[in-house]
Amino acid sequence: MRTNFKKWLLIIGIPLLLIAIIVAIMYNNAQKPYEKAREAALEQLQEKASLSQIDDVYVYNGTKAYYTGTGKDESGKDVAVWLQQNGKSDPIVQPLKGNVTEKEARALFKEEAGDADILSQTLGLEGKTPVWLFTFENKNGRLNYYYLSFTDGTWWKKVENI
Repeated sequence: MRTNFKKWLLIIGIPLLLIAIIVAIMYNNAQKPYEKAREAALEQLQEKASLSQIDDVYVYNGTKAYYTGTGKDESGKDVAVWLQQNGKSDPIVQPLKGNVTEKEARALFKEEAGDADILSQTLGLEGKTPVWLFTFENKNGRLNYYYLSFTDGTWWKKVENI
């Protein structure tokens, strides 16, 4: 009886272990491009943005790709900085004071979308409008994008049920 148990444990255990290892490798490989982009964003923000401290880094892929960071400028003020990913533009800098912070944006999102689970929240730039982009699934499992204005907290655009 004991040998049958060991045999079944091996028959079931080895394939489950292999599946877990394969899933872990796939997940790790899927994260590499994002991590690489974050590292590039951090490097460009340190190089071009004159921030004395970087708190958060965002990689935004909208109409154009941007690296965005929040932190403190050389005078100690909390700011947000946008850099085009291709590095061909000057940094755009705005103070966080008087604009919508990540925490405030999340609260406004919860007010608007209820208990929807946020897949990602990113600070980016659409045209000349700085926006918080929320990506989430609705209760029907459909993908949605909500854009919240960074400057005044109004809903800039909503793309629903994709």
